[in-house]
Amino acid sequence: MKNKFSSRQLFELRNNIPVDMLIRDHLQIPSKISDGYFRFLCPLCNEFQTAVNPVTNLARCFRCEKNFNTIDLVMKIKDYGFRDSVLFLKQINTAPQVHAAKLTALAAMVGRPMPGGQ
Repeated sequence: MKNKFSSRQLFELRNNIPVDMLIRDHLQIPSKISDGYFRFLCPLCNEFQTAVNPVTNLARCFRCEKNFNTIDLVMKIKDYGFRDSVLFLKQINTAPQVHAAKLTALAAMVGRPMPGGQ
């Protein structure tokens, strides 16, 4: 069974998940801050001649001259196909919404007596 993803869904996955967070936290690509820039180990040439542009949410290797969006990175690092890469990113994209809902519920309980408490 094939899943079709709307242009809007793909746009959101490419732009709403910060590429530096994806690299560092979810794909665990070796990374560092150098000269004030977030740098990561290029998955193609294994060099740190890279940077992330937060405005475009793209990662770039200046040695390979390759731009990576979030989908490209997942495909390369995880060795997933397009569909599986999109599904992986959809799980990440919903995580903040789940955490926000939990925080909202917790905030609503502040100041209320605990059940069975005094």
